[in-house]
Amino acid sequence: MSVVKENANEILKDYLDDHGIKQSFVAHKMGISNPTFNSRVQGRLKFDADFAIAVSKALGIKPDIFLK
Repeated sequence: MSVVKENANEILKDYLDDHGIKQSFVAHKMGISNPTFNSRVQGRLKFDADFAIAVSKALGIKPDIFLK
């Protein structure tokens, strides 16, 4: 059973758009490649709890928005 919301990638996309944050900026802060980050945002790679926590730390926000 997943603890991550089904639409977590959409929530992240909307958050980045709403705050004018580039995916490449977040990927760099997380220490992952832009294509890997983009694949998670687009839903091609799994958006799991570990990713939710890591992206939350990079953005300085609580991971609650991605978790059930």
